Amino acid sequence: MSEAGALDVDNLLEQLGRDAESGGYHLNPDAKFLRELGEGLAVNTERLGYPLCPCRLSEGSKESDLDIICPCDYRDPDLDEYDTCY
Repeated sequence: MSEAGALDVDNLLEQLGRDAESGGYHLNPDAKFLRELGEGLAVNTERLGYPLCPCRLSEGSKESDLDIICPCDYRDPDLDEYDTCY
């Protein structure tokens, strides 16, 4: 990944952290895992134009993917069932 790409992921993760904390959520404390998540979101944003959750498959359009744009509609049910989401 280029230096600019790395910086974009860093900025993305910082924003995600602020958004999560303001909503009463916490990001995964595993730095390597979190970095990979950020890279997946950055790739999907570049490829699709929106931050599709890396653990979900795109239907091919933003309208059909609205439920899986990060934070996706499955976050809270996953938190309830597994104590974590991807």
